[in-house]
Amino acid sequence: MVSEIQTFIESQLSSGTFSIYSFFFLILGGFLAGLLPCVYPLYPITAGILKSRVSKHKWSHPLVYYVGLASMYAVFGLVAGFSGGAFNSFLRYPETQVVLSILLFILGLSVAEFLYFPFFSGDLRNSVNVSYANTFFLGAGAGLLSSPCVGPVVVSILVQLITYQTEGISILPILFTSLKMFVFGLGLGIPFLLIGVFGFALPKSGKWMKFVQWILALMILYFSYTYLEKAFGLWGFDSGLSIKVFILWTLALGFLFLQKKDGLPYEKMKSALLQMGVYTSLIVLIIILLTAVWKQQGGSSGFEINLVPTEIHGNLEWQRSEVETYRIAKETGKPIFIDFYADWCTNCKEFQKLTLTHKEWNETFKNKAVLWKVYDTDPIFEEFANNPNYPELKIGLPFFLILDADGKMIYKSNDYLDTKGMIEAVRKL
Repeated sequence: MVSEIQTFIESQLSSGTFSIYSFFFLILGGFLAGLLPCVYPLYPITAGILKSRVSKHKWSHPLVYYVGLASMYAVFGLVAGFSGGAFNSFLRYPETQVVLSILLFILGLSVAEFLYFPFFSGDLRNSVNVSYANTFFLGAGAGLLSSPCVGPVVVSILVQLITYQTEGISILPILFTSLKMFVFGLGLGIPFLLIGVFGFALPKSGKWMKFVQWILALMILYFSYTYLEKAFGLWGFDSGLSIKVFILWTLALGFLFLQKKDGLPYEKMKSALLQMGVYTSLIVLIIILLTAVWKQQGGSSGFEINLVPTEIHGNLEWQRSEVETYRIAKETGKPIFIDFYADWCTNCKEFQKLTLTHKEWNETFKNKAVLWKVYDTDPIFEEFANNPNYPELKIGLPFFLILDADGKMIYKSNDYLDTKGMIEAVRKL
């Protein structure tokens, strides 16, 4: 049911007009996207940010936060339009994942009251002094953090921009689509607005608030670790190494913090963070220099891609070779199902689970299709991304293709929940 609603919304958004119906479907699409499980952790973060931001009008700070969140989606439209999808590629770099991990780590320490940033918090002893500009930018930050979760609806809007880019940059279409993105952000922000307005009726005092605060901080630190794990995966390291590095870094930071006996907790933590930053930078510099020397001496960096012929997930066998995939398809006459996958893509992983738990999908594609998994790090990925028939790949993942044995497209979608459409496309052949 959700998949059918989502598909209908996308069809409404793909038109080049902007009517009252388009406005409604954009709001609805944003609201539905805001109900996705991966957006949920941002709700307590919003409550934590806005709990002390009070003013004469109950709606004022939540409303500014809400507009800030929606404005970030308008910025996405502008950036995507002028960069032609380059911004999305930038977000796939492991270095970007590390920066996001550090930012979330610092945010977690701030929520636990180990750090204090006047720009973000204002004067917490007198919350009336908290500026609306700070609230606006924090809302924009919530929009940025929610962006990986919002899925197919955003892609259906931004694909229009990539289409326009094939004929050069056109300002009016870009501004028009940026407006659509803003309206979509208004729909996505509705739960955030309601939390901001109605979420503060509980009394502020009591030990329960401290407990909730620590739970929230631990959640944010966990998300910090997940971004670090993504970065290590993109670099080709073993997944276990990321958690070791994260734990060692946290323990070292705690040791430096406890070493300092004078000053308030946030002052000691700030000093400990600066020290850890210096030590970490030196270690990274030494590793980079040693790697450069190793390469110069003809050694191997250890990051060559060893492309295995197949990948097994449960009872499904996924091809990893283009040549082998088309050979099997030619011999058997079966269609080819391509799953474009990335380790940083949350919905890609959800779909991988779905292929094993959805009985009808599993049986249909196991027996009636050749399965091909294409990673965003595979050379063939760029060939598909540069194909004008697949502008969705310029925007993001997941993305799915079904080709016949001769390579002709018969189905494409970025909706990992559209199992019904995928099954029907295969059965028609």
